[in-house]
Amino acid sequence: MKRKVALIMVVFFSLWTLFVLYPNPYRLFVSVYRIFHPPVDAAAVIELLEEAPALPRDIENFVLERVPYQFDWQTYGVPFYFPTAAEVVGNGAGDCKSRFIVLASVFEALNIPYQQSFSLSHFWIDYEGKEEIPIEREENAFLLRTEEGFRIQLPREDLKEILEVLWEGFWEYMPDHRKVLFLLGVPMTLLTGWISKKVLTRKRTKLKFARYV
Repeated sequence: MKRKVALIMVVFFSLWTLFVLYPNPYRLFVSVYRIFHPPVDAAAVIELLEEAPALPRDIENFVLERVPYQFDWQTYGVPFYFPTAAEVVGNGAGDCKSRFIVLASVFEALNIPYQQSFSLSHFWIDYEGKEEIPIEREENAFLLRTEEGFRIQLPREDLKEILEVLWEGFWEYMPDHRKVLFLLGVPMTLLTGWISKKVLTRKRTKLKFARYV
């Protein structure tokens, strides 16, 4: 019975967390899909091409300026969302995923070779002549994608840095009412466990009684 109660509590808390963080779960599922199938779209950045400079490094700086950094909680109301290039252009702001997809789309439109890099805390674009910074070292990535295909590797990113970035993006920028709802899941889960235990105990008692009758 203890295992059943524990399973019920785990399922309840998981569902509670899912719907508190993602009232529309589609955004979570499509985001995971887009990690492996980034929606690069040259057509969505046509307006930017008119102002974009010629050199890759200058283009990256241009995109960083045109897409001011903003956490997903602020832009999309969820802790993690992988937008399309059109969504980013429309919103005019976003986090590293937003900058990633716009820069990739611009490079695609201009036929500039590039590599997509994904770490556990950061997404970025590599290209010939790019200056390497600590957070964008190739060894940090768990997934690398080029025109020839993709490569999965064991990331060497510092665990402390990963946790700090995830904590900031997940908790610090979470709206207060969502924090309250999220924390409310703990007593609600305990209550669900208590009720489940009572119900299962009552059923077991009835079964024992029925056997004797």
